[in-house]
Amino acid sequence: METKSHSLTSQHYFRQSPELLNGKYHLTKGEGDLLYALLTEIQKEDEDFKDYTFSKSQLELKLGVKLKTSDLRKNARSLMTKVFEVYRNQNDWELMGFSYFSYKNAQITCRFDKAMKPYLLELSQFINADIRHIVQMKGQYSQRIYLMLKEQFKFGKRKFYIKELMEQLEVPKSFKVYADFKRKVLMKAVKDINKFTDIEIKNLGTSKKPKFFEEHKSVRKIEAVTFYFKKNTNDLKVFIEHIRKEYTNIELCMIEEKIIKCSENGVLYNGETMKTFTKEVSQKYWDKMWEMREELFHSLAKRYHL
Repeated sequence: METKSHSLTSQHYFRQSPELLNGKYHLTKGEGDLLYALLTEIQKEDEDFKDYTFSKSQLELKLGVKLKTSDLRKNARSLMTKVFEVYRNQNDWELMGFSYFSYKNAQITCRFDKAMKPYLLELSQFINADIRHIVQMKGQYSQRIYLMLKEQFKFGKRKFYIKELMEQLEVPKSFKVYADFKRKVLMKAVKDINKFTDIEIKNLGTSKKPKFFEEHKSVRKIEAVTFYFKKNTNDLKVFIEHIRKEYTNIELCMIEEKIIKCSENGVLYNGETMKTFTKEVSQKYWDKMWEMREELFHSLAKRYHL
């Protein structure tokens, strides 16, 4: 008889096989967040899948967001319809999907299909990732590209063939033109990964003319791109912690004609009115300051001789 887990663990890491990661499927942001949260429940010593039962509030805590019941149902329902394809060659491929999801009295029960066991259980090779990096990303394709880079992290680079990557991500026809794919998928992933994760994609250009991947041309067509990356020590979280520790109660910058300061408690406030900003406004201002961090630190050093 299958045992049940009646609460989500505090585990933030999850594992999956390279074959599954590099398969063909597309997940929306909501579907991805939900799937990766469920993957954190699998323990490396597990020999079989369990029925996982937990509360909606526990899922919200792990994801760091409030979930509307209607959105949860929408994401669970769409996740159930998704097909994960592991393609080795024309005569060797597999199709599989999520197995079960129920919601009753704010309690969730779910399970993985047994066909996914070789790709999630007792793995000799795997990609290990932290969901706290995953859920912060905004782009629906950013999560997969991040995990693909994680697979090659020890090498510090990864080359993607554009046609193959488009097939793996199952992008819509509107993204098939390289210029659109570059802007809506690749550059969005660069921004998300550098801002929220433990990977920093290197800028091969300059601050005024950035270039975050090498483009490989065949005749006049871009057929592949190569990313170069390293451990990220300057993500948004680290940036916020640094400001809160080193730059309290001084004028950081002007945003929307407001003097931005950070209190000793780490809260952003208006340096003129002394009123603290709401959580939503503070997050917006943290984002803006992170994006202009080089200019910000240069200005602070000049003004305060730091």
